[in-house]
Amino acid sequence: PAPVGAGVSAAVSSAAPRVRLRALAPALAGYGLFGVGYIGYMTFVVALLREQGMTAATVTLFYALLGLAVVLSSRIWAGLLDRSRGGQALALLNGLLGVATLLPALTSVWPVVLGSGLLFGGVFLSVVASTTALVRHNLPPLQWASGISAFTIVFAAGQIVGPTVVGWIADGPGGLARGLVYSACALWVGALVAWRQKPL
Repeated sequence: PAPVGAGVSAAVSSAAPRVRLRALAPALAGYGLFGVGYIGYMTFVVALLREQGMTAATVTLFYALLGLAVVLSSRIWAGLLDRSRGGQALALLNGLLGVATLLPALTSVWPVVLGSGLLFGGVFLSVVASTTALVRHNLPPLQWASGISAFTIVFAAGQIVGPTVVGWIADGPGGLARGLVYSACALWVGALVAWRQKPL
């Protein structure tokens, strides 16, 4: 006879139908583009700030305040993540990240650059949380791990593609600022795609 553990595993597998990834395609694509866009900012914003003439102390302050915004962000967006059953939260957060990413490419004025860091820090981890919320709102508990894994895979792919593409663009005319413009565009396209995600 088969071991008891094998029987339990088979029962669990049969009780958990495969995740319909096609039904989550807009959110998956939007999240992949988040990976492309956000990592460009995280990789190159310090180099851009230095290029704009900011001191090491100013850059340190920028990152410290960005980190503080990250700490506070979960409370800011918790209500939105609870209410959103489709891709609206992911779309909104991607759109805001696009704004944060674009600002340092347009100006070196300190209050604007600081606002960029605060907005970015206040949003980017909540994008990750939005996909977890989306999975939990739309899939049965037995499929949560598979659903979250699918989002993790497309995110990882985006993080690989992002620095390569943005770095290549930054090596051309327009430099780092142009690279961040393309990062912002990736985030906005991701927002538009994610908006098409309907509740399952």
